[in-house]
Amino acid sequence: MKILIFISIFFCIIVMPARAELTSEDLNKIRLIVKEEIEQELSIFETRIKEYVDIRFESVDTQFKSIDKQFEGVDTQFEGVDKQFEGVDKQFEGVAERFESVDNQIMHVTYVTYGLIALIVAAIGIPQIIMAWRSEQDRDQTKQIQELRQEIEILKQRQIIRP
Repeated sequence: MKILIFISIFFCIIVMPARAELTSEDLNKIRLIVKEEIEQELSIFETRIKEYVDIRFESVDTQFKSIDKQFEGVDTQFEGVDKQFEGVDKQFEGVAERFESVDNQIMHVTYVTYGLIALIVAAIGIPQIIMAWRSEQDRDQTKQIQELRQEIEILKQRQIIRP
């Protein structure tokens, strides 16, 4: 038990200076030290940020330069495509001329077909009309012949009756 009391007294003696209070001068010194440390850290941080930003700007500049080169390549490709489209336009003009000539040929064939249809109608229709006209004349003649026969019979009968 004595040992326990000695040990506790020993610890109390050791702890006494730790319980001492800080004066305002001590707090000011601590503030100055902390402020200097913060300023040093900030200056180091600023230099690192500047270096990082400079490196990033350089990489961005190189990327922009490569993008500009790519755009130049794309521009040349567009120029090539424009030339190809000019060639295609010329080909379409040739095709349009061909369509016009084919259209003219189709119209010519259509007119020839109309003419042939008219000839066929005329070749079939005119003989039919002539046949109908002749058949009408034949009917008229047949009627006249029958009338004449009847008159002849009537006259024959009159002659037989009056001889």
